[in-house]
Amino acid sequence: MKASSPPLGRLPPTSERRVRKGLLPLVAVALALTATMGVMLLRGITQETRSIARIQAVRLAGAITATNGDDATRDALARTLSRSSPTALAILHRNEGTDLVIDSGRPLRAGHQVHVRVATPLGELETITDTSALRERRLAALLMMMLLGVGIVAVYLACKRVMERELVDSVEAVKARIDEELRARNDRGLGDGESLELAVGRLLGELRELRARHDAALGEAFRQRMQEMARQTRFIEQVGDHFRQPLQALSLFVGGMQPGDDLRQRAVQGQMRTNVTRLNELLEGLLDLARFDAGAIEPSSHELVAADLFIRERDAIANDAERLSVDIRWRGGRLPLRGDPNLLAELIHRLVSNAVISTPHGRVLVAMRRRGDAVRIEVRDNGMGLEPRQQERLFDEFTRLPGHPGYGLGLAVARRITDLLGGTIGVRSSPGRGTLFWVELEGAAVGGAHRVADLLSHHAAL
Repeated sequence: MKASSPPLGRLPPTSERRVRKGLLPLVAVALALTATMGVMLLRGITQETRSIARIQAVRLAGAITATNGDDATRDALARTLSRSSPTALAILHRNEGTDLVIDSGRPLRAGHQVHVRVATPLGELETITDTSALRERRLAALLMMMLLGVGIVAVYLACKRVMERELVDSVEAVKARIDEELRARNDRGLGDGESLELAVGRLLGELRELRARHDAALGEAFRQRMQEMARQTRFIEQVGDHFRQPLQALSLFVGGMQPGDDLRQRAVQGQMRTNVTRLNELLEGLLDLARFDAGAIEPSSHELVAADLFIRERDAIANDAERLSVDIRWRGGRLPLRGDPNLLAELIHRLVSNAVISTPHGRVLVAMRRRGDAVRIEVRDNGMGLEPRQQERLFDEFTRLPGHPGYGLGLAVARRITDLLGGTIGVRSSPGRGTLFWVELEGAAVGGAHRVADLLSHHAAL
């Protein structure tokens, strides 16, 4: 006969109690704050009502003068009382022992009255104010507190259920899998003399062995990937060397040719120089793409200021900017950041050179600023702008823009640099209104004001 193994059952209530214990203090604090706020609100309503009654009593007392007779006093109190809602009754206890009663005709409910006494030249003035509205406001405040308390309890129950579903239920799912495995083993039969505890231990041992094999397989796959990256890197370097040598020889050959007086021969030689230059640019662009795709470039991390990158790019783009009469402005040079200086400089160069080519006789603004722990790079021009269909494939390989002489690899390389640095790149443009390229690098911002001063002083010393 086969031994039966009882299921592990539902998770013990210990975890659920822990969930409740973690949430109950927060709920208690929220309810205590709600009660405190309600008490303060009720006291504020009562105090406001008493203050209004006191102000109206003082106003009525101001209408009484020592020179007025009974009729004048009665008329003054009646006029003032008619404008002093909700005060309904005024009684002047005169010094000679008689009372002068002025009734506004407003109803007074028993148990909802406030009495205020004020001294006047003719005696003590007593005002009686109706506080029925005070009771309604108190009921509204109590109802609001009850609704808020019910909301807090509802949120507590919802959070408790979510935590049980995400934490407790996940553990129960694991236990159910173990139950299923144990039932399957029980159907096949346990070993001779093997108990349920031994079966569970044997199952856990198999799980540990499976995890070890999985880790070993991942390590072997990582090692093979590294070897493949090394082979691809060597292949790219060899291809670059083999192509550069004949191109350099051809460049020297074309450069050494004497144009002579034949205009046709000069045109052919000029075309040859242009084609050789473009072939060099194409080769460099393809090699850059291949290096990024093969994972052959590993970014470094250094602290620097934006001015370091701006100075390098200003010198690199100066000739093209002067030739095309483009005015370039630089903003945010004091911003400190962390990243690979070479990759950041190459990224800015790709974006700025694209903007300069797109904006002959125009203006280009290069800016860097901080957004939390991220650094945002923006390159804005006032050129011809881009159509929406052009923006969709702007960062793809061999996407050439109108008026650009290249092969459409510059922005593709810029996107790969951004991906390697862990950032995002995008474009915003409208036809006839210019183009904005932006790059946001998460975690690239460093330090505060003192760190900026240190980096700038170090840069000045260099």
